Amino acid sequence: MHREEKKSIRSLSEEYGVSPAAIHNWVKGAKSVELEDGTEVTSKEFKQLQKENQRLKEELEILKAASVLLGKH
Repeated sequence: MHREEKKSIRSLSEEYGVSPAAIHNWVKGAKSVELEDGTEVTSKEFKQLQKENQRLKEELEILKAASVLLGKH
């Protein structure tokens, strides 16, 4: 609504009785990011995907090290 109707954060805050900071955070979280494959995700989803990707990379490194120790590479 903020972008679609060109309403200011202040006017939305007054209209809905929500703090400007809360609206700012909602708008920030709703911004979309386009991935390499053309898929659009919100900034929040993108951060979650980055975090999951890092976790999976770490798990892969652990599994690689374990396979070397077990002699199965």
